[in-house]
Amino acid sequence: MGTTFHGPSPWPHITRAIRTRGPRHAAIAHLGEDAPTLLPLRAGDVLVVNASRAAVRAHATSPVALAHYVDAGVRVLSSPNLHANVIATDRRAVIGSVNASYSSTIADEAVVITDDPDIVAAVRKFIDGIDEITDVDQVFLDNATAIWQIGRAVPLPGIGGRNRAEPDFLPTPVTRMFLWHITDYQPGAAEEHERAAHTSRRRTSAGPAAKYQLEWFRIDTPGGRGRLQRGDVLLQVTADNQWLYSPAVVDSDPIAIPHTRRAVAYQLRTRVGLEPIAVTDAEVGLADVGHPNPRLRTDHRIVSASLRAALLRLWNL
Repeated sequence: MGTTFHGPSPWPHITRAIRTRGPRHAAIAHLGEDAPTLLPLRAGDVLVVNASRAAVRAHATSPVALAHYVDAGVRVLSSPNLHANVIATDRRAVIGSVNASYSSTIADEAVVITDDPDIVAAVRKFIDGIDEITDVDQVFLDNATAIWQIGRAVPLPGIGGRNRAEPDFLPTPVTRMFLWHITDYQPGAAEEHERAAHTSRRRTSAGPAAKYQLEWFRIDTPGGRGRLQRGDVLLQVTADNQWLYSPAVVDSDPIAIPHTRRAVAYQLRTRVGLEPIAVTDAEVGLADVGHPNPRLRTDHRIVSASLRAALLRLWNL
């Protein structure tokens, strides 16, 4: 393997690199709730984190993630001075800037992954030598949960994800994303009335209205009603699987389409100026960042947080 550099989206490479036999030792300063997906550790592994009162109260380290690792048999330790992010397996070392959190998947991060035995040994020695540590047990978790509940998300020095230029366009974070093929649909009078009412009562701080437009999306499949929710992000693909359109945000509740049994329509808010991307180009780009099978030709919900982030990055969102 040698030594390789990965950025600005290194998490797929990290996750793949640490899927090895033997114990893994990690020192990751801060954990989001989705950390176990990015950093899949198991019984016998060691994880050092900064789960200090300040980090938990600022929602930089999640008690939910801590509890997941403890329940999995990982030895979890807290060090209030930890700011490093390194991992050592039996054969590889990861050294870089990444916390195990959603914000890290959308920020410009970088890591070096190496199988140099001297560096692997040095990283392991560094992790094992971290002092001022406390075992994370059930008492620690109960206390951390109480601190989290009275705290709030605030910036900490050296922590933070990308600041979006248009904060009101996409939800933060994007937790629900779907891919569907485009349907040819012309709204009737009832749907247009709903659109007019919705537009007249909605105000937005996202900038001039010319930056956005509303479109209609129809679902005919059984169970379509309620399948999407306000704030969901939708990617649409042309029927011939040639073009992938930029993300749209569901901007309405489901609207029943008259004279149909189950079909519903939704209003979508789209950003003007984001061009469609060829599906083949998107597949190549996603494979390059660790997603060789993104299923861009099949309607489905995108459950992988790292894949959602990689798809948004196709349009620099």
